[in-house]
Amino acid sequence: MWVKDYMITDYLTAGKDLTILEAVKLMVENKTNSLVVVDENKHPIGTLSSYTLVREVVPAYLKDDPIFSNFGAEGTFDKYAEKMKDHKVDDIMHKDFHTLSVDDAMIEAASYAIKASRRIMPVVDKDGLMVGVVTRTCIKNALYNTLFKDEQIDPENGGNNK
Repeated sequence: MWVKDYMITDYLTAGKDLTILEAVKLMVENKTNSLVVVDENKHPIGTLSSYTLVREVVPAYLKDDPIFSNFGAEGTFDKYAEKMKDHKVDDIMHKDFHTLSVDDAMIEAASYAIKASRRIMPVVDKDGLMVGVVTRTCIKNALYNTLFKDEQIDPENGGNNK
């Protein structure tokens, strides 16, 4: 089972100078929970997920003990979202990510996905240029095809039966 068989080739990227406001809009409009941040030459330089965005909205005093959020004032979410909207994607993106190649095994993708709790991993060619991504859904589709050998799905066809 290979990355090239399960990777997504229609993926969302953004530049590091995109604001958080623009990134949220881009992700919502494209109905995705993650994107890859690329440089001007289409080399991956980071990843951004909805989890990372939400983490930035939660104040530091609530991150370790969310029970205090029960006593939070109305508007706290709004206040912190407003504070971060003009920050750059570069300020919060994950810069420690693993890239995959098309010839890597899916077990490598699965291992790195759980090691760092990443939603998305860039797939690059021999020159380091983006050619696709592997998401947790890609890994789930590979798992499905392993377990249901008589009901294979085509990951490039939205998970419909072959």
